Amino acid sequence: MRRIFFALLLCLTPSLALAEVRLDLTAQEQAWIRERIGPLRVHNELDWPPYNFNENGQAKGYSIDYMNLLAGKLGLKVEYVSGPNWNQFLDMMKGRSLDVMLNIANTRDRREYLAFTEPYYITSVGLYVHKDENRIADLSDMAGKRLAFPTGFFFEEFIRKYYPEIKLVTFDSAPATFRGVADGKAVAAMDTLGVARRVLQEEKLSTLKFAGKVSDPRFITTFSIATRSDNMMLRNILQKGMDAILPAEELELGRKWNLKDGAGEDPAALPADDVAYLQRAGRLRYCINPNLLPLEALTLDGAHTGVSSEFMKMLSEKLGLPMQMVPARSWEESKILVKRRQCDLLPMAVKSQETEGGIRLTAPWLSPELVIATGHDQIYVPDIKQIGERKIGVTRNSQALGILKAAYPQLDIVETDDVAAGLKAVEKGRLFGFVDILPVIGRTLEADAIKGVKISGSIGLKADFALGVRDDDPRLAAILERTAAALDKGAIESVYKRWLAVAYVERVDYGYLWQVLAGVFAAGLFVLYQYNKSLRVTATLRAAHANVEAANLRLDEQNQILDRLARTDSLTGLLNRHAIDEHLNEEWRRFQRYGAPFSVILLDIDHFKAINDSLGHQAGDQALKQLAATLKQHTRESDLIGRWGGEEFLILCPSTPLEGATRLAELLRIELPKSANYENHRLTASFGVAMAGADETADQLVRRADDMLYQAKKGGRDQVAA
Repeated sequence: MRRIFFALLLCLTPSLALAEVRLDLTAQEQAWIRERIGPLRVHNELDWPPYNFNENGQAKGYSIDYMNLLAGKLGLKVEYVSGPNWNQFLDMMKGRSLDVMLNIANTRDRREYLAFTEPYYITSVGLYVHKDENRIADLSDMAGKRLAFPTGFFFEEFIRKYYPEIKLVTFDSAPATFRGVADGKAVAAMDTLGVARRVLQEEKLSTLKFAGKVSDPRFITTFSIATRSDNMMLRNILQKGMDAILPAEELELGRKWNLKDGAGEDPAALPADDVAYLQRAGRLRYCINPNLLPLEALTLDGAHTGVSSEFMKMLSEKLGLPMQMVPARSWEESKILVKRRQCDLLPMAVKSQETEGGIRLTAPWLSPELVIATGHDQIYVPDIKQIGERKIGVTRNSQALGILKAAYPQLDIVETDDVAAGLKAVEKGRLFGFVDILPVIGRTLEADAIKGVKISGSIGLKADFALGVRDDDPRLAAILERTAAALDKGAIESVYKRWLAVAYVERVDYGYLWQVLAGVFAAGLFVLYQYNKSLRVTATLRAAHANVEAANLRLDEQNQILDRLARTDSLTGLLNRHAIDEHLNEEWRRFQRYGAPFSVILLDIDHFKAINDSLGHQAGDQALKQLAATLKQHTRESDLIGRWGGEEFLILCPSTPLEGATRLAELLRIELPKSANYENHRLTASFGVAMAGADETADQLVRRADDMLYQAKKGGRDQVAA
């Protein structure tokens, strides 16, 4: 849908057509790549981790991986040149024996002989001093003192010009620079935060500490890629390749090399007296909502799982303090335990009447949207105010209930026992809709195989989850507030997205889309007007192109996420009913065209209701996950496995006759009881197998497999019928 809208827009504004193209190489540029015989010679430093270094003869680092990604997109070969120091590399560029410099700052002097791409990474610079030095926090404190940094860095040009009173000391490498400070040859070392963090750790320089970030914006470090100024063709090719790198790819590289700006130098690090205060406590006790997957829950064996489990690990590491979960049977009991001081905090509390007394909230650390689920016959719901007097379900004592009541007291709210009960009431028409957090509704739709309900829209509210801390310890609350705020927001968002593997009915956010389209269209008209008015349009065109490209990339990322969510069963990680049905129809079309045999296996867990009834739904969930793991372990890479509904699964076996599929089903039948048993319940399944026939449809094939499954169950279960 997004591409259709953009296609219409681009027909109206041809000048913006480049924004939709990922790799817009000209014919000359493509020919340059094809005709180049040798690899690009790219600089590789010996000792500047984590960006660019050499380990056992191998070029490594963030910049190296970025260049490899770039070369892969462009179809270029790369040869890394190691050994020279920074100034020698620059001389090699002047002498044309080197093609590319990585992680290089764009300065006036260098522009005389180098051509730079736009920056691909931006970081800050810090000062590092002896741990007994307490008078230095910025460059303004360094007058008359010796400042150390690696030879050839662009810092030198600015220090000499803007801070002439500082004495400069240069070293051959970053490790030598920091060792120079440790040995008293300089008062402070200056380098990017990521490099300093890595060097201090690997060199074990425990006598040094982080003094502060350099506040002068001239020293904000940007990494560009540089070619020789006489090779603009290569520069332009590299820039277009960089434009094709997705934000998700850059984020993954950043995670790999732990590029958290300022991590390890944490200016929000706990003061010594706060550390001592926490150490006297020994540990922190916390309570959770035991049934709020995927945000938080208790597993069958009583372990903490979900988004908040990973958040608490981050918090524990940041505090340097162990955490102990106190089990509770319900969210209500968890809140009572905090108010009774038997727990110190709740990881996922929201402001409501139930949490006000005895509990103090920090600032939110996660704010997922509240959404409304309705029947499939309802259109997208853009505003909850349109619902009028129709009944809306919300789980009793849930975080969503307090938020919804406070925002819309006029709504006719019906409290349900749990999320599944509310969604089933919507499916049966007893409720118009049900409101809760997106991942909670999505997971329940999949886990309970509720097919008549869809997520119809956001309601403009968010659940602001914060730490709920016992209110008799304000110092603890203040420490937790500061520490939670200092955690890596990108890492938290990544955790949330990873747990957000729910079935989500794909919809287009038309309001947002039209805003983007209107903005792009206006930018296009403005560009055309300016072009006709004068030739001073280059900068405007580039800005418009960048804005469109950024919006395009954001929409692509959202579509990719929604596509994955719409095709995955959140509980088992297998394909959901919609996705496996698509693959089945594709395989059927191949069978009709080429005649290649294929078979399907339909299986159902025996006595699954007994597991749920006697051991609880968490045990049932665990059984479903264990079955999924067994199926994945013992099937081929080419086999496709999907959750067909409830405790029923379908395996699609391409290029497999009936005999082969029957053998596979028998193998799975034997292996399943070995994987797990629940008290007196032996985990078994019944299997129905059928091979595609020429005179039937895909639905008829599945119906025959279902008939075989029925025979297997009728014959005593735990058997295969084909």
